[in-house]
Amino acid sequence: MNSSSYRGINGIISPFRHIVARYKSALGLAVFSMILVDVFAYALPGLIKYVTDTVYPEIQNQGALESLFVFGGLILAVAVLRGFTAHVMIRSYWYVGETVVHDIRNELFEKLQHLQAPFYDTARTGDLMSRVSNDVQMIRNFFAYGIEHRLRIVLISSTVLVLMLVQNWRLALMVYLFIPLVFFMVIYFSKKMGAAVGRKHHRTGTLSSFVQENLRGIRIIKAFAAESRQIVQFDGENSQLRDAGMEVSDLQAKMNPLLILTNTIGSLVILFYGGYQIIQGQGNMTLGTLLGFITYLSIMGFPVFILAFNTSLMSLASGASRRIHEILAKPDQRKANTGHHRSEIQGRLEFQNVSFSYPESETILDGLNFCIKPGERVAVFGLTGSGKSSLISLIPRFYEPMEGSILLDGTPLPEWELEFLRSRIGMVLQESFIFSTSIQENIAYGKPEASIQEIQDAARAARIHDFIESLPEGYNSQIGEFGVGLSGGQRQRIAIARALLKDPQLLILDDCTSSLDSKTEREIQQELQQLMKGRTTLIIAQRISTLRLADRIILLHDGKLHHMEPHDRLLEKSPLYRSVYESQMMYGSIGEDSLTGRS
Repeated sequence: MNSSSYRGINGIISPFRHIVARYKSALGLAVFSMILVDVFAYALPGLIKYVTDTVYPEIQNQGALESLFVFGGLILAVAVLRGFTAHVMIRSYWYVGETVVHDIRNELFEKLQHLQAPFYDTARTGDLMSRVSNDVQMIRNFFAYGIEHRLRIVLISSTVLVLMLVQNWRLALMVYLFIPLVFFMVIYFSKKMGAAVGRKHHRTGTLSSFVQENLRGIRIIKAFAAESRQIVQFDGENSQLRDAGMEVSDLQAKMNPLLILTNTIGSLVILFYGGYQIIQGQGNMTLGTLLGFITYLSIMGFPVFILAFNTSLMSLASGASRRIHEILAKPDQRKANTGHHRSEIQGRLEFQNVSFSYPESETILDGLNFCIKPGERVAVFGLTGSGKSSLISLIPRFYEPMEGSILLDGTPLPEWELEFLRSRIGMVLQESFIFSTSIQENIAYGKPEASIQEIQDAARAARIHDFIESLPEGYNSQIGEFGVGLSGGQRQRIAIARALLKDPQLLILDDCTSSLDSKTEREIQQELQQLMKGRTTLIIAQRISTLRLADRIILLHDGKLHHMEPHDRLLEKSPLYRSVYESQMMYGSIGEDSLTGRS
């Protein structure tokens, strides 16, 4: 869908039609109440005309005063009914707005959870946050009062024209000579505003990304004393957003006075032309008719005054609808989840002529062939850019091979049910992500139904239980964002406990000790021994001390598998591996205990 497909009420609603259908009764009540509000408004000029032309000339006659009170009561009753229906209308529109965006927000977040890894390789987090918050807010405003305003602009304008034509077609045509001018202005400014709103949305997403990146990297910024430079960069981004916002406001500010001027000219036409007809006694113009026209024109004031604001709102909602639909329309992992195979995993993993590359990049993995036996520990070693992380990303199907196939227990990975497959894989990463919640919930993340006893047993196995118990709130202690307040070793132990509690059949350790000091590394390696027992394990590592935990080591170079041997044989066969080993020996990166074999 191009950008023009999202214009107008129908275009904005189109991506969310299935959601709006759930609340069609409430939306119908809102529209019906809105029509009643305006019907009661249309009755007032007729009552005023009748009182002016019929009751007032007979005011000295018997019973005329009673008639005046009767019509005064009718006018009051109409006002009360109009107020009540306005209340129902507002409540109904806002109910639709809040509930629809509640469902849109849920659907959008659910979509973000299921989008495939390649999407996040290029997506900006700040821009995604802007779509979930700012754009959804625009859709809420559209449903809460944007639809009402647009419908009333059309209905009031057309209904008042008909009523004016019925009472005095000459005067009505004089007033509505200005309508083409109004439509021209609206079309002209709508096109300009749509482009301006698109630029504003882009700048909002860019600024959100900048702020998020800044906050995540605040320690690096402070370490390099770059606060002033960041402030200057933020001011530049913020100024561009301000300019984009001012462009939208400026267009609205130019449009609104022109509409007000047009409405004022219409009032002057009624006063001069209508007054002239009364003075000259021409046609069927009466004072009541003139007052009725003036009242109708005051009713027309509402759509005229909100037209500029509504035009801006519709442009914002149109852009928001397009940006949200761009996410909702993307294919996700649920479409790729075509497999139905579920069985107890033994852990035999086979790569058959597997090649892989990222979009618009060179080949990362080239024709890999190897087999890992159930329960075997296999390490993957290679220089930076050799494809180690890409290799392990293929196993939980974060990415798909370009060629070849990967088999688990003899069954191709695409034939496995995706959620089942991933639930049987445990991962401990170099930078283990810790959620801003309690330690207990972090450990139980992969098994929310786990008992406190199971959680504590996993923590004991990971040698983190005593530390947790030393905290004032124990397992209920809240962790700061990204694990702030915990050391690197403590974060890794919590990640290991999380993997232990999940009890996976396949285990992936992605360079999970490289950022630790040697003492903590040796301690973590002992805990990894516990974690790897009885599980097929892939270990990504650069340190020889970690690689020696494996039964065999895969050596990757330029995306190709050069060797798959135990440590001792690899030292004999690979000059590259031997060179890294000797270098780490020289600088003391290999602890004495690791030289004697596994701990």
